[in-house]
Amino acid sequence: MIKLIVSGRVGADAELKTVGDTTVCSFSVAHTEKVYGPNPSEKTIWIGCNIWGERGEKLKPYILKGTYIVVEGSGGVNAYTMKSGEAAAIINCRVSSLEFGGKPTGESAPVSTNAPTEKVYMDNNPDLPF
Repeated sequence: MIKLIVSGRVGADAELKTVGDTTVCSFSVAHTEKVYGPNPSEKTIWIGCNIWGERGEKLKPYILKGTYIVVEGSGGVNAYTMKSGEAAAIINCRVSSLEFGGKPTGESAPVSTNAPTEKVYMDNNPDLPF
């Protein structure tokens, strides 16, 4: 198993999809790092994230574009060939826990004051409200 811990901003509002009989909440997180050296710059890596089942359904309204979030989970890479013929890859994370770290940026994103403020573990703990 590959364990990932990623912090960054959500790229677009989360979407719900159905895979077989299960619902999955999908979103992407952009992690930006500064690159130092003779030509300083910034490098952004996008991570595709999925939360399976009821927890994903309940967390979807809080995972909004621009929200700062920290996700933890098992990871993997899917390689593919783009239409242009170039090889590319996507990093994926099956989220086991997440933490909200800030409100969405920008004026257009709605802000929910009910978003969880503590780390949310995706286990089967019946004491969690979602």
